[in-house]
Amino acid sequence: MMIKIEELYDLNHTLAENYLKKFTYPWEALSQIRELVYALGDTLSEDYVQKQEGVWIHKTAQIAPTASITPPCIIGARAEVRH
Repeated sequence: MMIKIEELYDLNHTLAENYLKKFTYPWEALSQIRELVYALGDTLSEDYVQKQEGVWIHKTAQIAPTASITPPCIIGARAEVRH
């Protein structure tokens, strides 16, 4: 059985809602995900800080000093990233 995007995610809680609605299955969205993250990064509120090229982190996110973050990446509010 192949799980569809609408069965896997509640799209009301993602910045990628409009993008993901164009696809049926999650893997179909992967080919353009890099471009999506860069485009979304340019639209984020002042609650996000761009830590390096292609990496945006919400001010409330907890990032371990040993964590490795590879761009492109958006880390949302109250997220916790560990090593």
